[in-house]
Amino acid sequence: MRIDTSGFQHQNMGVEMLRLFLPKFLLFFLASGLFAQSFHSIQFGGGLVLPRASSKGLSAQVQYNYSLNETYNFYIYSGYFTWDKYNITFIGKSAPYGTEKLFHSYGSNNHVLIPVYFGTRINFNTIKSFTTFIELEAGYSYLSYTAYGHIKETDPETGYTLSYYADQSSAQNTVKNLFGVGFGLGVFHPIAQTVNVVLSYKLNSNFNASESGFFSAFGTYSTLFFGLGINI
Repeated sequence: MRIDTSGFQHQNMGVEMLRLFLPKFLLFFLASGLFAQSFHSIQFGGGLVLPRASSKGLSAQVQYNYSLNETYNFYIYSGYFTWDKYNITFIGKSAPYGTEKLFHSYGSNNHVLIPVYFGTRINFNTIKSFTTFIELEAGYSYLSYTAYGHIKETDPETGYTLSYYADQSSAQNTVKNLFGVGFGLGVFHPIAQTVNVVLSYKLNSNFNASESGFFSAFGTYSTLFFGLGINI
């Protein structure tokens, strides 16, 4: 009587293949999982907003990073930036000799900026676990503020300028949809296996509005950021 052993042979072959490939598969899976963890990170923190011609402000920000490799990273971030007065200067003739004088006022206040930016981070140097980087980015910003007209106060006898001040009765809530670009540099340092401390400085400018155009006083600001990056 002939016994059909093909099933056992196929079974043994399957067991043999499983024995050979299972450890490799598990190793690949674990390595992929660990490697993937370094691909993604969340960065959050805050700092100072330094508009070019305004009072200083504060910012809060959250950013998602995707690492293509050890050098190139892509990111998207949003946040909440706020500052008060946009300072402007007028020139007028003042007493006693009618010489020109600078008069200071403000054209708007209560600024709130909410950006949504995409960018690339390039790591280029590591010294004693401190890694320096540059960032290039572009995106959209929602800007709201209160705008004011101005009143010029003059001496009725001489006609010389006494002051300029914001006309509170002319207050107008204003909203701008802006597009801009940014350039930054910074450094990060690991403080735990999955946590980095990040410090960066960035300059941003808008380009689609006349009064807040590219590198204009109203449309340009910088940020000093301090935060944490966590690998996920």
